[in-house]
Amino acid sequence: MSFLSIDNKKLAAIAATACAGVATGCLTFVSAVDVRSFLSHVKNDKVDVIKHHFPVWWPYGRDLMIPVLLSGVISNIMAFRLTNHVNFAYTASLIGCIGPYTGIILGEDIEALRKSNDEEVGETARRFCKLHHVRLVAAAAGFGMALVALAEI
Repeated sequence: MSFLSIDNKKLAAIAATACAGVATGCLTFVSAVDVRSFLSHVKNDKVDVIKHHFPVWWPYGRDLMIPVLLSGVISNIMAFRLTNHVNFAYTASLIGCIGPYTGIILGEDIEALRKSNDEEVGETARRFCKLHHVRLVAAAAGFGMALVALAEI
């Protein structure tokens, strides 16, 4: 079977799984690198680094994640509609919750870190970092479900 003969169901499943994987990869990087860097700066009393870096870092991360999350949701909805495999619906739902979670749960901390004074930065950064990992868990669970669905198609 050549690549050109892959049917639309399989292609949609591959695309959906890939998009879920990209979202998971992005959030893994933030958890494994950025969060640890922020916490290291707090631990070493270098909150001024976060104070100056976060206002630049956040808009770029947001601008990357919006299309990544949208493509993950849309591609998994399409895969669900074409394959009727419920795991793609679960994946779309999990990835779809990441944006609202960020806005509702992390939004206050994000704004505080973008505009905070030195006294607030440490505690706010610790809370932001702790709450960030929920997004990775949601993306990883969705990616795992998409992988299972892809293997079953």
